[in-house]
Formats: sequence, structure tokens, C-alpha cells
Amino acid sequence: MATRPPVPDVVIGGAPRSGTTFLAQALQRHPGIFLAQPIAPEPKVCLRDHPDGDAGLLADYARFFAAAPAGTQRVEKTTNYLENDAARPRLARVLPDARFLFILREPVARAYSNWKWSTKNGLETLPFERAVALEGQRPNPLGPEREAARPFDYMLRGRYGSFARAWYEQFGRSRVHFVLFEDAVRDPEGFFARLQAWLGVAVLPWSALRIGRVNATADDMAGLEPALAARLRAAIRPEVDDFAGLTGLDLSPWALD
Repeated sequence: MATRPPVPDVVIGGAPRSGTTFLAQALQRHPGIFLAQPIAPEPKVCLRDHPDGDAGLLADYARFFAAAPAGTQRVEKTTNYLENDAARPRLARVLPDARFLFILREPVARAYSNWKWSTKNGLETLPFERAVALEGQRPNPLGPEREAARPFDYMLRGRYGSFARAWYEQFGRSRVHFVLFEDAVRDPEGFFARLQAWLGVAVLPWSALRIGRVNATADDMAGLEPALAARLRAAIRPEVDDFAGLTGLDLSPWALD
């Protein structure tokens, strides 16, 4: 029997501030899943070209998955893949058989949580409304070495229709799977049962995977002005409608109307 190359079978590719760490930490409790470590900082293998080309990318993956037990589903979590146009062709070249999983959050809530994260970490000094108005006009404070992080991209990361279309075009629908953060919060039992079935592992109850709250606070949305939220949701609505049409997902948990 041919040896499986030491690369991920599944890549969790985003979106930032949408529950990717929660998702990864729950899945790593499954004995049939091996998650590349550490979760933070993330592997980021295909976010940039490697000096040794694709062979270097494969060597990096081999290091991350050297300890994976035989027969496990190997998973990488790199949150910024979703919006990164340059990462998709790299992933297509070095991971010809991998599948891609994205967990998305209602775009205004995601943007506001992103702004809070950037503010908490000393990167953002502007109020949320002003920061959104200046998107795409400010230099990345992290510099070129961490360009993919883009801490000032708030609503720009909510272009879910455009992102879904690009991933479907690159990999086909059978290899790309979108789920909703709100479904995971509302019904973790059903959410993780469906997800485990998609991953192809034994379906364990939520009680076996359960973890506490990760990367979020009880006041995650505190301070978001309803009128501003409504304006931003109206502005991003074409992208959301396109995403719904492309994926067929029920977006009622986002309560956009």
C-alpha cells in the first residue's frame, strides 16, 4: 500500500474571528483527528512562497504532520487562507487531494469582533465606524512579513460571495465546505455531528468534544450601534445574497432582515 504523504487531509481556512480556534480545539479532542500544532501561531504554510518552492512547502507540512498517527484525518488551521488570493494556487499545487473547511460569522458581527481584537492588541486606535470608512487606505501596521494578517480589514473580510466563488472555481464544490459560526453556538450537538460525518470520522457526541468558550468574551458585540450595524449590513447584503445563492446555506441565523 502506498504511503500517504505527510500533508493535511483537511484545511480549516477561516474566517478570522468566526470560531476557527473553537472549531479546531473541539475537533482535536477526537481520536481520529490530528491537528497540526501549535494552533497559535498557526502553520501558515501556504500563505507565502517558500525559498525552495513547492518542495519547501511540502517539507514544512512534513514537519507539522510527522507525529500524526496512521489513519487519522490530518488537519491544518490557518485562518487567513479564505481571503488570500495568492494562497489558493499554492494550496492547489501542493494539496491536490485536500478538502477545505470554512466557518463564517455574520459579517458585521465578525467585523466588529475583529476591530475589538485589533484594538485590544494595540493595533487599532480609531473608533469602529471611522476604521471601517478607512478600510483599504491604511498601511498594515504589522509590516510585509505579516501582510496576510491585515488587522484593519473589517468589512472587506465579509465579501463571502466573492470568496466562495473563488474557492469553488479553484477546487470544485466537492472539496469546499462552508459552515456557520451561529449554528455551532446554537446547536453544537447537531453541528459537530454533521461536521464529523463530512470529515469521515466516527461521530462522537458533543460531550466528548466539548470545550469552553474560546477567543471570545461575553460582551463581544457590546457597543456596536444598531443604526451603524444596519447600514453596514445593507452595504454588504449583495455579497451575502451571492454567498447564499452559491452555497444554498440557510442564513436565517444571521437575522439580516
